[in-house]
Amino acid sequence: MSSIQSSSGSGGIKATEGGERPKWITIQMNTFTNWLNQQLLPGRLRISNLETDLSDGVLLIQVVETLQKRICTGKIYRQNPTEIQKLMNVQMALDALREDRVKLVNIGSQDIVEGNLKLILGLIWCLIQRYQIATHSKIPPKKLIMAYLQSILPEIKLTNFRTAWNDGIAISALIDYCQPGLIPEWRNLNSKNGYANCAKALSIAERHLNIPAIISAEHLSSDELDELSSITYLSYFVKRGGPAYKATLENVRKLLPDVRINDFERSFNDGYLLARLVEAVGGTVPAFNKMIFDDPSYWGHNVARGLDGALELGIASLIGPDDITDLDVEHLGVLALAAALCSVNEHPQTPHLKGQKPVYQKEEDEEGEEQALKSPISESPPITTTCFQNQQLNLDLAFAEGSNVNVNDIDVIILNSDNQVLQNHLLDVKKISTDKGAVISFIPKNAGKYRVC
Repeated sequence: MSSIQSSSGSGGIKATEGGERPKWITIQMNTFTNWLNQQLLPGRLRISNLETDLSDGVLLIQVVETLQKRICTGKIYRQNPTEIQKLMNVQMALDALREDRVKLVNIGSQDIVEGNLKLILGLIWCLIQRYQIATHSKIPPKKLIMAYLQSILPEIKLTNFRTAWNDGIAISALIDYCQPGLIPEWRNLNSKNGYANCAKALSIAERHLNIPAIISAEHLSSDELDELSSITYLSYFVKRGGPAYKATLENVRKLLPDVRINDFERSFNDGYLLARLVEAVGGTVPAFNKMIFDDPSYWGHNVARGLDGALELGIASLIGPDDITDLDVEHLGVLALAAALCSVNEHPQTPHLKGQKPVYQKEEDEEGEEQALKSPISESPPITTTCFQNQQLNLDLAFAEGSNVNVNDIDVIILNSDNQVLQNHLLDVKKISTDKGAVISFIPKNAGKYRVC
């Protein structure tokens, strides 16, 4: 049982001075409720109140069985269950989730029965990550999704999953990427008409791309939009078989018309497709013709060479050879890498931004009309420096005047000499704003070369 206690009526979430919940909580509750109801559609069941409808465990078991496509073993107490029977129902669902590698931190059956809203929302987010986004990797899914979206939407200034989506332009651009011609006028949309833009985009996505509108136009255009609600909706585009996934797969097929490409998972295990894709966009993979692809013991070496070739093009992968060669490889990392490579010729990389697309910012004249897209980051050559082991290394970043870059929105990715992504907290990574930009600092724990993206 969890030792966390729920507060009466608020489930551990503090209300505003007027006694109401913060709007972002309301948005998240509505989005998560709609997502759950999408899972329950086959059984024609419905959830209306997260705090009470899951408390007896019956609907929670139904959700888990739908997501796992299997029946939970054990007796389910359906008719007027007692407190103990409710706990047993909920525990059955939680046990099934843990068996399926869902990490449940500080979430116990008592919390669900008592209606602890904070922990119930946390539980639903765990379900979304595992079964909707389909990830359990060490890299946060939002980083992988953001890297992917930045690659396929280079004209949009995407730095977060909140305010960047309020005006409806980014979601319109994403829809048009998935199926060109659905919203061809997205570049000319007025950012001041956020609600109308979002309403139109959500409707088109539902009608033409089969993306359920689990979030409303009011909430998507709200400045109180929370990132988990945004990511949950966007995950329908990037999940395996989603419209953005299919669009990127088609782009890769166009670059490699002589190769059969089925997916962004096991098709990339042996390194062949990665190497071919790197060379198709103008890169070089040393000794490609001598690689051995029918022996799994060589796959890691093959992929490492492919990643080196990608890096020479300015593309730093968020996942390393061990991730790509894993038979259970998750698609998001490979999808982001493939999308970045596909965009090399269309949108050339600036040398000092390896692993990221140039960030653009919309500027408006006095009448509010959008002018040409300009890069807020000035040109500069690649930076090379040295330091001692366990000595703090500082990297100065200069932003163009008026760029309005928030240092908290900067994702810092550090790779070792084997192209493996290192955990930021293990390197004591810090991001500090300065008058002219920001300072990124970290402490190398081992001797060797590091790349910062």
